Amino acid sequence: MTARDRHVRDRIRPAAGVVGFVLRFMVFWTLALVLVSQVPSVERWAVDVTVVNLAHVLRLASVESWVSGNQIYAGGTAIEIVPDCTPLMPTLVFWAAVSAFPVPWRRRMSGLLLGAAAVWVFNLLRVLALLAVLWWRPQDFKFAHVYLWQTGTLLVVAAMFVLWVRFQTRPAVAR
Repeated sequence: MTARDRHVRDRIRPAAGVVGFVLRFMVFWTLALVLVSQVPSVERWAVDVTVVNLAHVLRLASVESWVSGNQIYAGGTAIEIVPDCTPLMPTLVFWAAVSAFPVPWRRRMSGLLLGAAAVWVFNLLRVLALLAVLWWRPQDFKFAHVYLWQTGTLLVVAAMFVLWVRFQTRPAVAR
């Protein structure tokens, strides 16, 4: 094999790895979308658990609040939790990326569990921040909800995946 052949081979290998990752990601993401679309109780569960968690956090913070269906009333305002307000889809995107990454499944499982918990906590903070916007600056709610927090969610999920990958690919420390 000539030096040129080795150079070409060494340039193709990483590209093939990326293509494989993207294809696996697309398969996992498609399966997740099929699951959510075919099993509506998954979204209902996500809404219910998000509402319950938010109500608990508000009670812990000594904020007078109550729940009616998927609405939370607190501080003289109300916020409705719909499927897009849950961490379900961001978690599934993160899971698809982690599942597609070529590391042993044991390492993937820790990423799936820790990532789901992190996305869940981030989403609770996001909704609480939006509730605060409704209290103090209701005219800014749409901007905060649509532009800031949706973009922020994408960035957080991407950053979490990059950090997880860096942790997976770190060289072992000699002891």
